[in-house]
Amino acid sequence: MHIKTLLVAILCLLGSTVAMAHDYHSSITDIKFNPRTQSLQVAIKVYTDDLENALTKRSKSKVTYSANSESIKQQLAGYMAASMSFEVTKGKPLKQRFIGSEEEADVVWVYLEVPVQNANLSELYIKNAVLTEVFDDQMNIVNLDYKGKVQSMLLQRDETGKKLTF
Repeated sequence: MHIKTLLVAILCLLGSTVAMAHDYHSSITDIKFNPRTQSLQVAIKVYTDDLENALTKRSKSKVTYSANSESIKQQLAGYMAASMSFEVTKGKPLKQRFIGSEEEADVVWVYLEVPVQNANLSELYIKNAVLTEVFDDQMNIVNLDYKGKVQSMLLQRDETGKKLTF
């Protein structure tokens, strides 16, 4: 793993401020395995304006984020299904369920649930291409907490998917 790249990315994220327009294109995805529900609980943090750009490009009409809009909920669910996938067996994506989203300052949190029905995962393939169609320099940081062990990866436009082993 490119730990130096990951550390630089995290430092850059911490150095950004709400008051400044950001020149750094990134997302953070936190995934936690819930043994009770046998599912992955996924939270994706993206800048609001970046997400609006992606949804506008996808729908070919101007999109303004609103957590209460049914249209936005449908667009977000479709966008996440197209941009993210989780596979226990290569080539067989797991179904994901859009839970909802919420805005916090200049970011949006998007929530998904992915049933895995397997408490003893040996590997998991994760694809995260969020915003890579909009920004050449997009960096997606993924943190996975599986049974108390946290693994992190950095995904970019040229490498949107990786396999984690446990």
